[in-house]
Amino acid sequence: GIAQYCHRPSKLLDRIMFVKKDTRKIPHILTDATSRAVAFPPSPANSDDEKDNGSGDIITEMRFARRAPEFLPSCDVQMLLEPQYRPALDNLLQLSLYDCGLQTLAGIEQSDRKSSLFPRLESLDIGRNLKLTNDVIPDTFHTQFPQLSQLWLDDCSFGPNIPSTLLELHKLQVVRMTGNQLEGDLDNGIGIRYWKEVKVLALDGNKLTSIGRGIGLMKHLEKLYLRGNNLTSLPEEGVPSTSNSSLSTISLSSNKLSSIPPSLVDVGATLKELYLNGNQIEELPDGLVEKLVVLKKLNLAHNSIGKSGNLTAGSQSSSGTNDGDEAMEDPDDVLTQQLPQDFVQRFGMPEPLTGNCTKDECMVRMEGNPITETITKGYLEEEKRQAKEMAMETEVVEN
Repeated sequence: GIAQYCHRPSKLLDRIMFVKKDTRKIPHILTDATSRAVAFPPSPANSDDEKDNGSGDIITEMRFARRAPEFLPSCDVQMLLEPQYRPALDNLLQLSLYDCGLQTLAGIEQSDRKSSLFPRLESLDIGRNLKLTNDVIPDTFHTQFPQLSQLWLDDCSFGPNIPSTLLELHKLQVVRMTGNQLEGDLDNGIGIRYWKEVKVLALDGNKLTSIGRGIGLMKHLEKLYLRGNNLTSLPEEGVPSTSNSSLSTISLSSNKLSSIPPSLVDVGATLKELYLNGNQIEELPDGLVEKLVVLKKLNLAHNSIGKSGNLTAGSQSSSGTNDGDEAMEDPDDVLTQQLPQDFVQRFGMPEPLTGNCTKDECMVRMEGNPITETITKGYLEEEKRQAKEMAMETEVVEN
């Protein structure tokens, strides 16, 4: 557990904090934070400048990660919500309850209080509490976090849908719900009614089969992580779209995509990282690469690119069968034809030993595809042939 002390809280997303572990028990930390809050109450305007003029060291951050024994036997958050600690909660900007063995969030809900429990909290991490499900989060949970901008819920058990109270957190900029129990269709209201300010949306490691077109309307979205779901496609129109004018990273790896979403061209001016590895993609579309003008990382590894083509190096040309070598099609041409011309011109062909295309400053990974396996096989066979020829020449000279 860590408590961050500062004279002047800056914007949470901009500050870098170097803090050491606070070994005190949670009640002791809360008591200390409360006494400081009472001694130096915030002004009505919550002015940072006034806080600099003698407010003292106000505790604005509490990290209680991996303190499960201290939450026994109740496995809830009631200890934090005791009335005597309210002044401390009023000042919090960041709270971590990561891996605390929580089984319920009861108590963080609307009541007859005049104000919310966490009026200034900007970041909340309750990840890796495996017993947290939709049934144990109060319906009015969102009313207690009017300023929340970062929500970390990785490795819990929320699902099959996102709890409606979480969708009502309208100031969120970062949402992480990787490794939960989300299934089927993602809520269609995301990007339309909910989470319109989100910049980072991470839903990796769930069982989603489709996402709504609303994601294509999220103009602030910078990073979209959907790795390890059951997606077979994205909405044909609208995800991504030109409205995603800030989108720089898309991760769709380890899904069941059979083709590359054509609408990627709509974010070609901003997209820097694209991860499509571990899918079932057989072909790359013509003209896509030339639209992705700022791309820095492209991962196409472990797909089926080249599966549908004839990749047998040295195969007979259909145009002729006479005179041996003249009837053989150049193996390099056979392989090159399996990739779009604009792809080869920009990135080059995969290297035989790594499967990477390194011609452009954008690193392209292609290992684990039929086309790269054929290139590697041909390279090794040629190396073996040359070594054999060299050995024979050496033997002749020696004789």
